[in-house]
Amino acid sequence: MADNVAITAGSGTTIATDEVAVNGGSTAHVQYVKLVDGAGNGTDGVPGTTSGLYVLTHRDTLFAQTTSAGLTTAATPYTAGDQVGTLFTIASAARASGGGGYIRGVVLHDEQDIIGPYDVVFFRSSVTLASDNAAFTLSDSDANLSCGLVQLTGAYDIGANRIAQAQNLAIPYTCTGGTSLYAALICRAGHTFFSGGVGSLKLDVWLERD
Repeated sequence: MADNVAITAGSGTTIATDEVAVNGGSTAHVQYVKLVDGAGNGTDGVPGTTSGLYVLTHRDTLFAQTTSAGLTTAATPYTAGDQVGTLFTIASAARASGGGGYIRGVVLHDEQDIIGPYDVVFFRSSVTLASDNAAFTLSDSDANLSCGLVQLTGAYDIGANRIAQAQNLAIPYTCTGGTSLYAALICRAGHTFFSGGVGSLKLDVWLERD
């Protein structure tokens, strides 16, 4: 039997359609269809659910740079184990609310040329941190929101700046109740305060989003 069937106006049968301007052109009726399998002459339906049809999306890569806030800028140096600054928010880390992906790389830029080894703790939801320049601590419930810790084992002096980095990572994450990922900094070797200002640190994160 030949493929395709011509449909002409008649009576007795209603075809489900939606009347729209197709591609911005003249108004026409677009027919609703049900999905079946892609095999030749196949008739098996593709099952739907109350949440809609599941589609496996293609992963993409997101580069995000966020700037530090709340740094100590005078008088008091940092000691090993101190929290540095406030919580970083990495926006659009998920393509949809509750989505996620993988953390692939982290770079910390220091415009003051003072840092040493650091840890970056990632969270799938916003948490309450301690204070800048105080010992890093979390409640049990906030600690359970952590999705990984990245060790930046040393900082590289590049003249008037330093960078610390970790690459080739594969840390899975999900964003709870939103699309943002969060991060906090812990210094692992004491250093002086940030006399150049509160934006002295920049955190770069490469994410592979589901």
